[in-house]
Amino acid sequence: MKNEATVRRTVVVGAGSGIGAATATRFHERGDHVLAVDLRPGDTPAARHAQCDLRDASAIADLLETIDTGWDTLAYVAGVPGTAPAGDVLRVNYLAMRMLSEGMLPRLRHGGSIVIVASTAALGWQLRMADLTGLLEATDAAAVDAWQAGQDPAYPVYSTSKQAAIIYSKRLAGPAWQKFGVRVNTVSPGPTRTPILVDFETSMGKDMLDSVEATVGRHGTVEDVVPVIEFLSSPAAGWVNGQDIHVDGGFIMPLSAGAPIQL
Repeated sequence: MKNEATVRRTVVVGAGSGIGAATATRFHERGDHVLAVDLRPGDTPAARHAQCDLRDASAIADLLETIDTGWDTLAYVAGVPGTAPAGDVLRVNYLAMRMLSEGMLPRLRHGGSIVIVASTAALGWQLRMADLTGLLEATDAAAVDAWQAGQDPAYPVYSTSKQAAIIYSKRLAGPAWQKFGVRVNTVSPGPTRTPILVDFETSMGKDMLDSVEATVGRHGTVEDVVPVIEFLSSPAAGWVNGQDIHVDGGFIMPLSAGAPIQL
């Protein structure tokens, strides 16, 4: 039994299934006090459960009112695939993440961390920073919707949402560290065997995902991703800040570093 003073306190958003449920379970089993947040009631192991519609700013504000200070980690794992309406994708994957990150900063202790699950679908975010300026300046749903209305509907909104999440997180990391002593990092999984993989097959193309699987040998699993979230949230990563960590079996690497060495 851990001494109460040494128990780490972790908020996991999107704890109902997939990577979020596995993250909450891992932290709970190691002895953390876990607040598991999801849209629907769930049975993920946790000290406390809360429901929140992440599309609704007032619901997010209400959730924050129930959270006291002294937390160690916010793990924002919630996300919806590109098969959902564009407004929902941007609200959940980007805007709610932004609101909860900023809202949790004064509730996290010095030395705490924010870990946000992004995606390798954000590939090329460095080239889209100017294009995403309006989205990154948007602080409410109306502004997000107005921005999206002017975008090319053929560009995958899921990729847009995760690109914005990575850029925002990197821009937040310095001020969060300087003012609150809190680190901010993102984890970008490749295709991962979770309940929404079929949605990604629909929105991204099954052939494309099959090619990823063939290249690296398999799709990822929650057991591949959760330890990286756990590490980034831990004191062992105390000097890691503003980073985006790919957890994809190395699939993305040749796209940025060039052709693999032939062995």
